[in-house]
Amino acid sequence: MRTVRLAAVLLALAGAATWAGSARADADPASDYLIGQQVFFPYDVKLPQRDQAELSAVVGAANKAGFKIRVAIIADSYDLGSVTALWKRPRLYARFLGQELAFVYKQRLLVVMPNGFGFNWTGHAVSHEYALLQRIPISSGATGLLSSAQTAVQRLAAADGVHVAAPANVKTTGSQTSHDRLVIIVIAIAALLVAVGVRFALRRRRRNLA
Repeated sequence: MRTVRLAAVLLALAGAATWAGSARADADPASDYLIGQQVFFPYDVKLPQRDQAELSAVVGAANKAGFKIRVAIIADSYDLGSVTALWKRPRLYARFLGQELAFVYKQRLLVVMPNGFGFNWTGHAVSHEYALLQRIPISSGATGLLSSAQTAVQRLAAADGVHVAAPANVKTTGSQTSHDRLVIIVIAIAALLVAVGVRFALRRRRRNLA
């Protein structure tokens, strides 16, 4: 069962890499990435893995609880691909991104830029959501975007009756890799022990027959 899970992880990582590669070449990276993922992170801005993992966990928990939402973190104009005219225009970009995703995703969409939030929900009025988002400050720096996004997701969900707490422990990419390596080592050792055990049993059987 563990080997199956490990294979699934490897396939998921390969898929994510494919998405990332295609997104770089596209006019609007987030519109490609959010087709299969719940959170779009900036490409060229270094962000703490723990903060990324925590935001992903909160968004994932909200979706699992029935509050469907996807988040785009836009740290600079590069993250917009060729639509840089929408830089620092989060509301307009949220509508644009919502239209780009509408053929596969029509639920809530949150955009976070250094100067504010954008929100889109195809077929729904969003004045209530904007009234809530206006009360949430955007913290400075790239990590500030993540913390502000997390706060926004939690408050939006709470307003809809879904309470999502920040996880006490989250797995970063590094810890997941270490875990996978440990699983591989354990499987290898187990296989070796089985092989040694089988060989010992065969030798003992031959001696008994002799």
